[in-house]
Amino acid sequence: MPTSPTHPVGPKYLISLTNFAPSTTLFPTLRPRLRGPIPGLPPHFLVGNLIQSGVLFSGTSFHHVYASFKDRFGDIFQVWLGPWRFIAVSDIDDVQHIFTHRNIYEQSDFIVQQISIILPNGLISLKGAKYKRHIALTLPLLRRAKIISHFDLIVDCTDKLLVKWRLSSAQHVHLDIVQQCQNLLLATFGLIAFDYDLETLDDDSVSSNNELTQALREFLRTFEGAVYMPGNMYSVYLKLSCRHRRAQATIERYLDRIVERELAESPESLAQRKRTCLIATLVASLQKDEKAEAMKSEGEQKGLSRSEVLDELVLFLIAGYETTSTALAWFIHLMSKHPRVQQKIKAELTSDGHEHGLSLARLDSLVYLDCVINEVLRFCPPFDGSSRTLTTDDCLPSSGVQLYKGDQVIVPFYTLARDSRHWSIDPELFYPERFLREDKNHNPYALIPFGSGHRQCIGQDLARFELKLIAARLLQQVTFVDGGPEVNAGGHLMGATIRPKHVGVTIEFA
Repeated sequence: MPTSPTHPVGPKYLISLTNFAPSTTLFPTLRPRLRGPIPGLPPHFLVGNLIQSGVLFSGTSFHHVYASFKDRFGDIFQVWLGPWRFIAVSDIDDVQHIFTHRNIYEQSDFIVQQISIILPNGLISLKGAKYKRHIALTLPLLRRAKIISHFDLIVDCTDKLLVKWRLSSAQHVHLDIVQQCQNLLLATFGLIAFDYDLETLDDDSVSSNNELTQALREFLRTFEGAVYMPGNMYSVYLKLSCRHRRAQATIERYLDRIVERELAESPESLAQRKRTCLIATLVASLQKDEKAEAMKSEGEQKGLSRSEVLDELVLFLIAGYETTSTALAWFIHLMSKHPRVQQKIKAELTSDGHEHGLSLARLDSLVYLDCVINEVLRFCPPFDGSSRTLTTDDCLPSSGVQLYKGDQVIVPFYTLARDSRHWSIDPELFYPERFLREDKNHNPYALIPFGSGHRQCIGQDLARFELKLIAARLLQQVTFVDGGPEVNAGGHLMGATIRPKHVGVTIEFA
């Protein structure tokens, strides 16, 4: 689950913002100004620094925006994302301070305000006692001890994708790797969380027209807008968008059906299933009397209302597949660009003489693959950063920068992961071996792709487990080959995560 959703630049969002751009000239007094001594670019009205930085119109990713601002202004700078002001912090000691002082740095008001417009009861938009009530029910299911029970299910879903790939010619250049990774993770997470087949790995003509799949993708596009448009504009957009309303109705209809199926289970069956299944746990937590619970203070309430359950299901479904599918797409792209690394993984997979077998113990023994996964997440973090809001005034201990109650800070993951001060080997190199030797004991805050502190991504154990298992299973059978400099150029495409923009590979079976 993302700790701080990435900011999209889809055309419909550009239109919404740029319609207001003339106000910058017509009403110059409305143009915001830099606040205090922290350096940065003077923002434009409504769009902030989005035009100057190249996000609007040029499609520059926030990874590169934060990196260029850091080069220009130093470790601490202010950046305006639309009308919202953030203080970006890349001093690693200050980063540690932020993530280890939860009483001062709470979940970002920006995230809470924006996400609550579309998912008011989703975990990411909650604070305080309500957050604690939700997290107590969901977090235990996302621990490794629960996750490993899904080993065979993940392998089976991966094998389905391999069967589809085998039907293609060896010369075929796959240009839809990102979508194929999304289909794989949607199918996998649907079975893990809901025990429900989303049919995204069926025949292409079927999966592409799957009603729920289409609705989820439309909802995700709308969800991305929550971190891009001003709140009042976003609320109006949701009310006017027929596509969003249809998508939301479709998702709720499917989820209601899944909930009713769970309610029909016997108490004994539900008690057994809730040990490993998210939907069973959430359904078992449904409040018996919602009105009576609503009359209590937040700290006294128990269980979840039906609307809370539905919001959590939607959030977990989106977060559960988007993060890992993006990381997997980056993995495939980088393997095609670095055949030496790919062959080294294959050698590790066959080192015990078992070319096709895969067990949990075998997976855990793949040390080099762990290094590759870490390097993929370092080299191409799926998320741009993690944001917090100050609950009281504070002074950052390393830089000495004074912050104030209500300030919003963001920790950019990319600038930490590419900062040569924190890595013995050139961080601009894709070199997994760094984690075996020179950079084995790197500063832990230099690599935080899932955030850190009490609001870090609670699904990171599942994401890492899925990514490693799927990567191992794929490379047991196939080799990814660079499809050419144009179609496999990489680059960044911003959405809920930062995906590879151009991936084109051929797939060779052993």
